[in-house]
Amino acid sequence: MYLCPLLKFKFMEKKNSNIALWIGCGLSIVCSIILFIIVLSDGKTEKNETKEVAKTEKKNKTLSSNGLKVAYINTDTIMAKYQMAIDMEAELQAYQQNLKNELESKVRKFQSDYENYLKNGASLTLTQQKQTEQDLTKRQQELPQLEQQMMMNLQERQASDNKKMLDAIYAFIKDYNLKHQNFDVILSKSYIGSPVLYIDEGMDITNEIVEGLNKEYEEYKKEK
Repeated sequence: MYLCPLLKFKFMEKKNSNIALWIGCGLSIVCSIILFIIVLSDGKTEKNETKEVAKTEKKNKTLSSNGLKVAYINTDTIMAKYQMAIDMEAELQAYQQNLKNELESKVRKFQSDYENYLKNGASLTLTQQKQTEQDLTKRQQELPQLEQQMMMNLQERQASDNKKMLDAIYAFIKDYNLKHQNFDVILSKSYIGSPVLYIDEGMDITNEIVEGLNKEYEEYKKEK
């Protein structure tokens, strides 16, 4: 029988969750297509527009002379200030830590039982030795499987949280747009992974969205 008393698992290494990246990518996918269409449309307009007209367009949150009303949301700010995102991140880290503690406990128990067998195995009968070795071998094989299952559980939990958060954000933005501004296009802007290289700050509605999202989330928590 070969048993390795020193086991190392990737799951024991602390990993940062990718909620912020998922959300940023999720909010950016559609925006890149819309921005491309807007650029094509804008290419058909007059090239000699004055700076004065351009400034007026920006103030009115209008991207082109076609009259499209455009705004943008900074997704980095949403992830930093949206309480639902903050709570989900903390809960996911706690869940990961619980899984890690459970796995480490099983590994320590296995190593303890293995070392005890090395010390006292000679005092057992041949039948007892065989049974003990079979049990230890089985447990050693199950530990990597357990780690893999825990990683799958963590990924499923993260994917579920991401979907729940994105659904809440998309639904709120749609409702906000219908009740307030009626923008034709709302883009997402982030430091990494954003299709938007530059956009006038007058089109920024991030603070309004964050404030509304947090208010809605507070009401949701009270109803739970």
